[in-house]
Amino acid sequence: MKRTQAQRSGATRAKILEATLQCLVECGYAETSTAEVLARADVPRGTLLHHFPTKVDLLVGTVQFLSGRRVEALTAELAAISPGTDRLDALIDIIWRHFSSPPFWAALELWNAARTDTELRDALIPVEKEIFTVLHDRARDLLSESVPGDPRVPTVVEFSYEVLTGLAMTGIVSGDLGHRELVLRRWKRAAAILLGRRDPATLVERARSKES
Repeated sequence: MKRTQAQRSGATRAKILEATLQCLVECGYAETSTAEVLARADVPRGTLLHHFPTKVDLLVGTVQFLSGRRVEALTAELAAISPGTDRLDALIDIIWRHFSSPPFWAALELWNAARTDTELRDALIPVEKEIFTVLHDRARDLLSESVPGDPRVPTVVEFSYEVLTGLAMTGIVSGDLGHRELVLRRWKRAAAILLGRRDPATLVERARSKES
């Protein structure tokens, strides 16, 4: 079946965004140039400018593209959690995988660039706010299944995202997998304690007291 003009245009746009995503992940923000994107996407310069007149337009479009992927991936993983599985542990594992994936690294490149690029930062803020609102909503819905209306859930969800974001970023420098696994285990216990599901005395593993 012959594709419509809208379908062809959408496919070309997606091709450009996919190429930009690859650039961000493999080369970093500084090396993600229009020339590199054109080479990877294999489209004429005029086509790129038609869809994204400026580099900021291209980067913001890539963030929106990434956002859709991140929401789809997280939603699919949450829906696939087996009955009887500890929802809190599963959620933290899923968030951690989310922060260890190429889409997150691409987003991180843009966050870092936005620190000194006012135009990029102003364009990214509403997009990132929207994506994190959706991600937080999905997580709150999951944890609220067993105890609807628990006022502690939103705080635990927010802390989980913040803790794991920081852990992912510090891991770039440290590369200490053992330490990251230890922090993940401790956060799972800490989150369960905050939700009233564990005794506070169990926060630190007794067998690992020398690491505390």
